Amino acid sequence: MWSEKLFAVAILVAGLVACSGNDDPSLQSGSGAETAEQAVEDLFSMLAAGEFGSAAALAVPEQSALASLAEGASVEDVASGLRDGDAGIASNFWSGFAQSIDSLLIGSVEVVGSSVTTTQDVEFTLVEIITGSGDSYHIATREVDGFRVDLLATFGPSLAGRLYPQIELLFDQPSEDASFILTRMRQQVPSFYMAAETPNLAPNVVQDLLQLIELITRLS
Repeated sequence: MWSEKLFAVAILVAGLVACSGNDDPSLQSGSGAETAEQAVEDLFSMLAAGEFGSAAALAVPEQSALASLAEGASVEDVASGLRDGDAGIASNFWSGFAQSIDSLLIGSVEVVGSSVTTTQDVEFTLVEIITGSGDSYHIATREVDGFRVDLLATFGPSLAGRLYPQIELLFDQPSEDASFILTRMRQQVPSFYMAAETPNLAPNVVQDLLQLIELITRLS
């Protein structure tokens, strides 16, 4: 499971994502890995090497753009990232993540196993890693044109409370872009349910996720 200190990392990273662009043609936006374990192994190898553009392909498409909403990215920028591709935002997400957990990247990150679970008819593979410091964590992945890391399932516990007021604004200030974002956000509901199943989450965090799901699915 992710510890509270790593949940806090996502809050910092979301701020970096909110300020990022997605117009660098050198960024990778190809298919994911052949297996869930390979996706995680490749991700940490790329992070250690500073290959954040290549790592962008290992995030589930559109989730980086949606996550940027948590730190107040404009409706226009989020919609643009969804329409035009969010590889640049994903690159910045991984860059910020790597900077924030630099101590975890010292030494090898070993994949020690995985388990498959189904939530809301979507199959996730939870990949267990042990870091160089001996800590164990799980990273949620799923198959979307190859296996990729599900950012919302993995970091959802820290993002839910910040996403809630931003999504409320989409309902309170309707527009074509707001409607488009809400449609895409509803497609991520299984990921938020997966996040709510993270072991040992504080009850208030589980409640944040369930309230977010209820809001997202309002009038759907």
